Amino acid sequence: MTQAAAAQDAVVLDTITVSTTTATRTEGAAYDALSGSTVVTRDQMETQFEPSRISDVLDTMPGVWTDMNADDPATAVNIRGLQDFGRVNVMIDGARQNFQRTGHNANGMFYIDPEMVRAIDVTRGPTSTIYGSGAIGGVVDFRTLTADDVLRGDETVAGRLKGTYETNSNGGSIHGEAAARVGTAFDVVGAATWGDWGTYSDGAGNDIPNSGYDLKSGLIAARLRPADGHEITASGMVYNSTYDQGTATEYDSDTTAETYRVKYRYQRPDDNIFDFSGQVYYTSTQTDQTITQVPNYYPRPSVGSERKFKIETTGADVFNTSRVALGATDHAITYGFDAFRDEVKTSDPDPFGAADQFTPPGKRNVYGAYIQDQMSVGIFDFVGALRYDGYDLDGQTTSSDGDHISPRITVGVTPLEWVTLFATYAEAYRAPSLTETTWTGSHPPVGGAPPFTFLPNANLEPETGHNVEGGVNVRFDNVIAEGDRLRGRVMGYYNRVDNYIGSVVVPFSFRPGAACSSPPFCYQYQNISQANLWGFEAGVDYDAGRWFAGLSGTISRGTDDETGETLDTIPPDRLILSGGFRAFQQRLTAGGRLNLVAAQDDVSPDLQSDAYAVLDLFASYEVDDRLSVGLNIDNVFDTYYEPFLDAEAAPGFNAKLTLDLRLGGNLNKSTATY
Repeated sequence: MTQAAAAQDAVVLDTITVSTTTATRTEGAAYDALSGSTVVTRDQMETQFEPSRISDVLDTMPGVWTDMNADDPATAVNIRGLQDFGRVNVMIDGARQNFQRTGHNANGMFYIDPEMVRAIDVTRGPTSTIYGSGAIGGVVDFRTLTADDVLRGDETVAGRLKGTYETNSNGGSIHGEAAARVGTAFDVVGAATWGDWGTYSDGAGNDIPNSGYDLKSGLIAARLRPADGHEITASGMVYNSTYDQGTATEYDSDTTAETYRVKYRYQRPDDNIFDFSGQVYYTSTQTDQTITQVPNYYPRPSVGSERKFKIETTGADVFNTSRVALGATDHAITYGFDAFRDEVKTSDPDPFGAADQFTPPGKRNVYGAYIQDQMSVGIFDFVGALRYDGYDLDGQTTSSDGDHISPRITVGVTPLEWVTLFATYAEAYRAPSLTETTWTGSHPPVGGAPPFTFLPNANLEPETGHNVEGGVNVRFDNVIAEGDRLRGRVMGYYNRVDNYIGSVVVPFSFRPGAACSSPPFCYQYQNISQANLWGFEAGVDYDAGRWFAGLSGTISRGTDDETGETLDTIPPDRLILSGGFRAFQQRLTAGGRLNLVAAQDDVSPDLQSDAYAVLDLFASYEVDDRLSVGLNIDNVFDTYYEPFLDAEAAPGFNAKLTLDLRLGGNLNKSTATY
């Protein structure tokens, strides 16, 4: 075989299954994890998606759905039918993103520039006992760029400039990044993005109002290695976007999201007792809004009035892993603690505004400690863990506190080299949010309708998830051709959530001491019932070098145990087929992705969605070591469809063209190569 042919036949499947920290915090391939874990790398994102929004990638994962509004670049994540108020723990480099703003959107959202992401690590279900409080739905961690993502081989400096243009929104972005390395002791990376997207059109040719936005983001991260095994990382990332939002009442919105962290890591191959990591972080998301248009009815807020939403989160996360052998048993024992503090600040001075009532100000402290033992005995693997969670909150003259211990036990068996069977029982605990507990005040009259009242509820019980899941991991080599690889996972789950919290209508009553004494009715968050969620997920990837294929399938169900009705956050069934080929010594990668989504008609009438099928195509070509071009065609047949939970129809046909220029060299050599 020639060198060129060998390059073209190279299989890259295992390079995309990088270590998954959200599953157990110990390294391992994604398809080897004894949980519903998925990892997508930067190379996959750029080759197959070239996403403008991170939802383009998340929506292809088994069990994952996103909730988007066209007039807001924020993303909300739904895993297995659970979302809002931290039910999915979303992090950037381990720093929690806890922003929430009550309105006609999801109650929990985040902002991130896809250009800054090097990998997305998702674990579905409440199996990640050691990765933070509240994740009864799952964990999503976005890992941002490091110098290693820019520098190649022995390069000491490198830079990259990338431009993207989209036809549907007549917009695009310019992204630049640079990195430098000094020996093995220090490296630094910086990146910045500017983007501007106009109004997009759906598959029927309708312009979607207020769907345009602009973006400015920046990142800088430095790593210092003062001694063998010791590493200190400091990073900061800022995201800013301006956009118009609303229909009857329109707002000029400006959102800034910041994430800062300092991390110390000690890890040496010859030290089995200490594998230590400690991190402190600060995140802040603030949205400033100015009213630019008001409805024709009275009373109404004033044009030019302003309101502000801000959530600051300060946190710490410390853990250590000790690896010991006891007889025939190998143990990886991980123990640590984490804590964070949310501070909500809102203001809405307009007499007919209600932002500070919808999203009340206050403070919440959440903390926890855990221990996990991951052990192997012959063909058996075991994971046993205990987590303690506690919280207290205070706002709007209402306070609440509580604690809980959550266990986890996982058993895996590998009877043959190519197959692993596993089963898990795990619990997770979610403390009520400030909004759910301290919501109070009166909604102003709208369109002649009378006002109604919000009631706080200091007696809210925290939610507790009881999850049972099981699955099969398969690993095959040399399936069709020599050197090819197939990796797959099929699994099912059942998650019972006790004390599920939801918003309910409380009838007005004249009785003395009645909860709702303000006509005509009140709203209050209550522990409405037990929620039962179950389903199946499948993911299979095949890579033969010259060509590749994948499958992702999800079936989700969920009901309110008291009423028997389907929960309004249960997404429709979905099947995604993908495939492609590589040519010209792997300089060309091309393929397509078919997204098949069933109708969801078991939810409330205003949330029901129709079935649809959407085809996307992608191609990427490396002209040489410095220049590459890409073409992505989304919604090839200009299909009209409204994704479940989204407030507007999705974009129609859209072609994205990308040009990528890279320069790099070694300044320590007399002759550098650029």
